[in-house]
Amino acid sequence: MSKILRRILNKKIKTVIGILSGTSVDGIDAVLMKVTGSGKNTKIRVVDFITHSVPNSLRMAIFRNSDNSTARIEEICRLNVIIGALFSDAVLRLLKKNRLNASEVDLIGSHGQTVYHLPDRDNYLGYRVKSTLQIGDPAIIANLTGVTTVGDFRIADCAVGGSGAPLVPYLDYILFTHKTKNRALLNIGGISNITVLPKNATKDKVFAFDTGPGNMLMDGMMYHLFHKQLDKDGMTAKKGNVNLDLFDYLIRDDIYMRTPPKSTGREHYGKDFQKKLLNSINGLNKYDIIRTVTEFTAFTIWYNYKNFIEPKTKITELIISGGGAENPVLMKSLKNYFKGITVRKMKDYGITSKNKEAVLFAVLGNECVSGHTANMKTVTGSTRDVILGKICLA
Repeated sequence: MSKILRRILNKKIKTVIGILSGTSVDGIDAVLMKVTGSGKNTKIRVVDFITHSVPNSLRMAIFRNSDNSTARIEEICRLNVIIGALFSDAVLRLLKKNRLNASEVDLIGSHGQTVYHLPDRDNYLGYRVKSTLQIGDPAIIANLTGVTTVGDFRIADCAVGGSGAPLVPYLDYILFTHKTKNRALLNIGGISNITVLPKNATKDKVFAFDTGPGNMLMDGMMYHLFHKQLDKDGMTAKKGNVNLDLFDYLIRDDIYMRTPPKSTGREHYGKDFQKKLLNSINGLNKYDIIRTVTEFTAFTIWYNYKNFIEPKTKITELIISGGGAENPVLMKSLKNYFKGITVRKMKDYGITSKNKEAVLFAVLGNECVSGHTANMKTVTGSTRDVILGKICLA
């Protein structure tokens, strides 16, 4: 074992940064944390959180290179380095804000930026594999910040037959399992994913999956119709009404209806899906369109609960995180669907609806250097538990 890793492991309390850019590419989230222990004994304290802006030209380049018809290999090659450098800038900004030197930080856990995700075993050249690609190489971050960085967490799960997603359920399991309550934790990023935690659950009793679109459709329609990145505070949706014909068109999509385990992403709800949607809405009120895709997003979450979760585990509490939790219209729709169930935004252990995913990657970085497996067979469909992440020493 290297002296660097030995020093990290010998520390009782580690200073760890978690960092990511999600499918919506609406900013780079970075969290500064104190972490004690590992596995089920993990204790965390959130110190600070920032969102570092992404230039719109880079955001559009990521979207362009996440689409088969417009991606170019030389651009992806360059973006791998550029995104790593931008992640490094976010880390350095967080350190400066908290008056810390790089030598005072033990570890960075970085998700990178997903550009393509293939969770199904499609036949290619006689091989049947699941695959995923995240760029923003952790070696770039380690060398530009001077902090040991763990990244590329998803691919190890793909290697053993898993989908590489979702990863959030591991954090949910070690921090949020309750002795007497059946809980579901819903994260609404670009895609929505849900973790079900039966009371006093062991790891093999936890199940989770992607339910379908999160902010992706709402953000996409806001961009196409209003030239804005998102529906801030649901103000656009508030001005519209649900168009029943459009809603009926949307619910015919079959991806959200698939039986778990499952995961999805921009490959389905991105450019092509949005193009078809735009072609079907000529003449409709723009505000009604935003209100309707917001309602559809809530409906897909509820559909998955009623069909795939409630028959196994009837929950008493739904805890919501991610950018979607900041949309009052979406939250109101969810409360209407989940009547009789407590629906609330996350605010536990210093984790909020905004910083949870960044916290996840700080914790996964800590699990990797501690030698703990952090995928979940019941979630991704993998054949066995594996250690997630690649360590880049600084």
